[in-house]
Amino acid sequence: MKGTTEQLSCPLKNAWVSFRLVDEHGEGTPYAGLQYRLHDSQGQATEGLLDSDGYALIEDVHPGATVLDLSQPATAFTDAWYEELSIRRAFKLPLTPIQIAAEQSPAGPRRTDGQTYLAQERAAKEGGYFIRAEVSDFVESKGHLPAPDKNWTTQSSLKLNAGPAACKPGIALGCSRHHVIEIKALRAYSPLLSRGADFCALNAYHLAVMSAFVYAPFSAATNPYHSAPPPYTSLGSIGYVLRNQLGRRIRPTQFNTASPYHLLCEEVPYSKRLEIMPYDPARYEKEVQEGWRNPEDVHFLHDTDNETNTNTQAFITHSDKIVLISIRGTQELLADASRDADARQVPYEEGEGQAHRGFYRGFQAAKPFVERYLNVFYTGEQTLVVCGHSLGGAIALLVAEWLRRKPTKPKVVLYTFGAPRAGDAAFVNAAQSLTHHRIVNHNDPVPALPLPWMDAEWKLALPGAALAYSSPITGIALLLAGIVNLQGDPYEHHGEQWHFMPRKPGGGSDASVLWQPGCALVDKQSCARYVGEIGLDGDMPNRLALAATQHLSDRGYARAALTNLLRWNTSVEERNGKLFTEAETRDIYAQLLSTAQLLESWQARSFNEFRWEIRRRGEMRFYGKTDLELRAIYAEAVEQGERVRAEQSPALTRTQQRLLAQAERVVTRRSVFGEQAERADLAELVAQWRDIEDNKIAERLAAVKRDSANVLA
Repeated sequence: MKGTTEQLSCPLKNAWVSFRLVDEHGEGTPYAGLQYRLHDSQGQATEGLLDSDGYALIEDVHPGATVLDLSQPATAFTDAWYEELSIRRAFKLPLTPIQIAAEQSPAGPRRTDGQTYLAQERAAKEGGYFIRAEVSDFVESKGHLPAPDKNWTTQSSLKLNAGPAACKPGIALGCSRHHVIEIKALRAYSPLLSRGADFCALNAYHLAVMSAFVYAPFSAATNPYHSAPPPYTSLGSIGYVLRNQLGRRIRPTQFNTASPYHLLCEEVPYSKRLEIMPYDPARYEKEVQEGWRNPEDVHFLHDTDNETNTNTQAFITHSDKIVLISIRGTQELLADASRDADARQVPYEEGEGQAHRGFYRGFQAAKPFVERYLNVFYTGEQTLVVCGHSLGGAIALLVAEWLRRKPTKPKVVLYTFGAPRAGDAAFVNAAQSLTHHRIVNHNDPVPALPLPWMDAEWKLALPGAALAYSSPITGIALLLAGIVNLQGDPYEHHGEQWHFMPRKPGGGSDASVLWQPGCALVDKQSCARYVGEIGLDGDMPNRLALAATQHLSDRGYARAALTNLLRWNTSVEERNGKLFTEAETRDIYAQLLSTAQLLESWQARSFNEFRWEIRRRGEMRFYGKTDLELRAIYAEAVEQGERVRAEQSPALTRTQQRLLAQAERVVTRRSVFGEQAERADLAELVAQWRDIEDNKIAERLAAVKRDSANVLA
């Protein structure tokens, strides 16, 4: 009789556990093939792989609580970006398969109370115990992940009863029970930006907001300045918006004090957001020793060095597609900025030509900050998107041209808002290959900077000063005088200009239209008027007479860019792409006609009247001049005035014709959204964005008519 051998099992291992991982849509497929380790109450571990629907059944475990451990590090990557994050030069991320999987599924639908429901419905169908968990519940290193959401995770004390398994990472499961575990989608919001070289209204809006945003502190304003670790609790601060809001799929509305602005965002995997480095000093000890103690040290520049003292500020962040660099010049445009700024020229050592010395010093402060960041986080594939407002725009130009010339040949796109002139003709000519969209407001005089007196070549201003007194009609005299002086100084503008022009004289940014006049009397009208006033303000101008809201990054440029985006979108949706409405064309044409009439009205007064006027006003620049010298100055001024009028009259006529031609110009989806125009979900994103009440108000102020029957095709 043959004997038989019976396989004996441990009578104490008589329990079982099953579980299914699902996303916020109740689907288990995103977690198919995921490796797991289950620790039972006696310290024994069972390893396996989830099936094609995220399910596993583990039998023969000791009774009692078990711990599901998903902390195994990721070793294989199907997406090169995740591999880059794990091997980069600094702040290598400890990625896990559960994190990568949780990033791939979009957030699920929610009830009015903000809670998901599809996964819970699946648990009910399967008779499973329902648990909500986050990636951070399963891993040991959490510094690179969002802070735990206490309103999401299912609270339980079961893990305390798991014996040796209680010290393992993961969540506790009951024995002899099925579980459905909903993993919170690890997603973020990222503002849509086009990487294309062509101008688009979407970039103009988002980068105008970013150019206002850079005036914010990273954490909280301190005096003297010092960086701070998380948490960031100051509403509108850079750390708060990027880390606490966009990084946690919360839509921000305040950027520094600029509010309310709603970005047109897409939902992206958390690791493909605009990144803020993790705060984990123990893990990143090398980075701390090299000066990157806090995320603020990595992403934020506040130059208060005693030697440079440029007061330059900047922030930098990146995603898998772009590196975003926003630069701020001096925090406040001081009342004496036009007098105190040092506009002597120095060689632009990173390229060709000469640069404004004050702006170049700001660039020199920003350069090592940007270079260090790019050495670690630039992959060679991202587009470098640079922006800046006012003096920050001038510094941004010098930064962008330096980046364009780097041996790696990066793709650089620059948007500036109300920026002064940063370099001479040689610099501008050498930088022609740089993509630069230069946006100005009609009544913003700052693009006229630096002014002729700033480089101590005060004599350049004499013909214009005399011209300012050449006619009893002050308005046109100032315009002509300003253009003469602007033509006489050594600075030039770079880039393709886009001009916000109010529909009515003195109108606000909300009702401005964006176009390209191509005529100095229009392009430089506010600049020329201001420069012309140097002849009416004594030996040196007392102040920079800014047109209050027109130069501001918030109410001036960001507000105009918002309404322009709404207007251009409406043009595509409801006017077959026509740039202007008939009413807008009439309003702007009337202003051009008024300027033309003003130009024709200029007539030089006699020399005797000119001499009497400057003596009556006590104009110091002409003090001590003999009649012979005054006659020579007067004659030159009148000659230049006639020359400018002769140049500008036909130019103004061409601009009137240009207006009529541009009124028929077709605005395309790419004009509005750049490369984002190809998105399949763009219509839905735009519709949701337009339905925000603040944007409805902006549309009404911009006189944008809504047609609910039309949607973006």
